[in-house]
Amino acid sequence: MPFQLDNAFLLDNPWITVVGCGGTGGFVAEGLCRLFQGREATIVLVDHDRVEPHNLLRQNFYAEDVGKFKSQALADRLAKAYRRPVGYSVYPFREYEDQPHPQGYPGIPSRGGNLIIGCADNAAARRAMAECLPGDPGRWLIDAGNDTNWGQVLVGNVAERVELAEPPYTGETFHLAPAPTLQRPDLLTAVSTRPPDVDCAAALDLTDQDPTINQMMASLVLQVVRRMVAGTCPFMALYLDMDQGTVTPTYVTPKAVERLVGADSE
Repeated sequence: MPFQLDNAFLLDNPWITVVGCGGTGGFVAEGLCRLFQGREATIVLVDHDRVEPHNLLRQNFYAEDVGKFKSQALADRLAKAYRRPVGYSVYPFREYEDQPHPQGYPGIPSRGGNLIIGCADNAAARRAMAECLPGDPGRWLIDAGNDTNWGQVLVGNVAERVELAEPPYTGETFHLAPAPTLQRPDLLTAVSTRPPDVDCAAALDLTDQDPTINQMMASLVLQVVRRMVAGTCPFMALYLDMDQGTVTPTYVTPKAVERLVGADSE
């Protein structure tokens, strides 16, 4: 029997937050504006870094963006190009209680259905996003991370093991699935290998990173979002290997979910 992830929270004006607007996040942000053309959706971009000249090589920015906050530059351009509001925050990601920050959006509302898309490849940001998961069908997290020529996209909404009083699915639809940090706990302890005081894009210039890796990762993220909206997303994870030219999926199944989400019996 094929299973898919719950999509009810995406059907009525969802709140979608992109955390990290650099390499992958900038392309994801534009892709979301395309996917949700003609549909009600609140799109918010979160990034406190500014655009630097070397960002123009691999990120979704232009010369006139240099010096601006990444989230603001993208939000302003996309709002104009797609004729829709696009919110932004120049502060670190967090959840807030009812009242938005007077200077842009600080993160996500504390209630209601929403989707967080993490494109910030560091443990602190991933921890902040995982802490916002209440483990219910109304809030899901997609996490995208990559190295020089490989990466992964992980999907879920339960950040800690819990006692399952009943199956996490109804019929063919999963309402609960392990969050990215439950699937890959190492994401919360990973230590950056780039030199101190060098941002991600600058560090990539010091490596042999494939110049298209971020666009590839963004395409996978957008494919997951598209299929979640359609109610046909069977993926708990997608692993990209550009050396081999492969995308390897992990499907959402009762065995896979219960193994990672269910509390240990000991």
